[in-house]
Amino acid sequence: MMVIVRFVAAAVLLVAPHAQAADVEPATFAWRGTLDTAGQSGLVRATVPADALARLQSRDAADLRVFDGQGRPVAFALSQPPRPAEQQRQETAAFRALPLHAAQAGAKLPRGVTQLRIAESGERRSLWVQMGQDGPQGAAPGSQRLPAALFDTRQQKDPVSGFLVRARIPANVPVRFTLSTSADLASWTAVPVQGRIFRFEGDGAPANDRLELQAPLRLEDRYLRIDWSGHEGVAVDAVVGLLKAAQPEAAYPALALPAPVADGPSALEWQLGFATPIARLDLGTARENTIVPVRVLGRNQPSEPWRWLGSTLVYRLGAAGQESTNMPAVLARPSVRWLRVEASHGARLEGLPLTARVLFEPVEVVFPAGSATPYQLAAGRSATPSAALPLGMLAATTTTRVDALPLVKVGAVQAPRDPAGAAWDAWLPRGVDGKTAALWLVLGAGVLLLGGVAWALLRQLNAKEAQG
Repeated sequence: MMVIVRFVAAAVLLVAPHAQAADVEPATFAWRGTLDTAGQSGLVRATVPADALARLQSRDAADLRVFDGQGRPVAFALSQPPRPAEQQRQETAAFRALPLHAAQAGAKLPRGVTQLRIAESGERRSLWVQMGQDGPQGAAPGSQRLPAALFDTRQQKDPVSGFLVRARIPANVPVRFTLSTSADLASWTAVPVQGRIFRFEGDGAPANDRLELQAPLRLEDRYLRIDWSGHEGVAVDAVVGLLKAAQPEAAYPALALPAPVADGPSALEWQLGFATPIARLDLGTARENTIVPVRVLGRNQPSEPWRWLGSTLVYRLGAAGQESTNMPAVLARPSVRWLRVEASHGARLEGLPLTARVLFEPVEVVFPAGSATPYQLAAGRSATPSAALPLGMLAATTTTRVDALPLVKVGAVQAPRDPAGAAWDAWLPRGVDGKTAALWLVLGAGVLLLGGVAWALLRQLNAKEAQG
């Protein structure tokens, strides 16, 4: 049976290129890149660069093609490297927060507590924590509860790559947490962490309860400590670990957006030249000590109302060299032609140096390489039907896993066309796209034509009346 499947798949590889439209030629695409196969034959794969994804005119990559050295279409399939979905990320059991208290000099520690030591500002401090399952007992007279908590994570065997923090925090304030671990409650190792916890007020306002680690962390036989000094009104109840993915995630191809167009003091807009869905939006600023909550909106035509895509917090906080910045906002893979960022909660974007990058889901093309080099990857062509074959059809021709196929690189690139839109778009009134302008132009020409015909008929009638 497997032999028959491979025979049919191989036959398809031979006839599929001829079934594609003959007028789809490499020169008609907005972007072309040479594929360096290095003399390899058989199935290979190539990662589609961000610059190519930024030329696609269809949300499903229908205008992607592979051509051989003679400009003939080559059978290919699209593949997305495996990526664990955000909602499917495995979680650990919740670790209960054990409040930390300062041990007063000369004071007797409460009964049944555990003492620990930390280094703070170059000095060693003595603390205590109630480790019992019934929770902390009443604090000793004169003791001080600290903005910190201990978590007994010694039984956690699998490495974690992040944490969900279950905490009560003040509204509209990004709270900074620092993490450290210890095996003996005396020597502590700092854990680099990304992100801040925040909750802004209002429907659809930005919120985040996740801290991401810069590297996977092993917690087995170790305690975890979380500190949040400098923030009032914070109470941490528990943390949940996010397990490290079984396979490393493929990088998101990223495209830096050009300078935006301001729409008043609180909104910025970009006209995009692609239909590729946006997986994440990375907003940032170089201005220190900045906090700006924003809404992200999009649309496909200037005549359409803006639709909400998400919300996030743009921030850069902390001392120079130790600043914490916001993470990219996760979007629901919208395909939009116009992007808008609006400040919320009374903030403004006027005068703020804001940078923006769009991050795409990684895409690979899988195709059979041979001697007809150099192969080309082409992208960006309006109204182009899809020509990609089912991935399983090509995979059936080999016993090698798709993700283990040789990876070829994209070499020289030709991109003669501007992906930001037609050259005349800059001359159009704000909020008017090329298609709308063309329709109005045709309508105006029609009105002028009808007016000319009516004027000519009127002249003829006047001439006949004069002769009569």
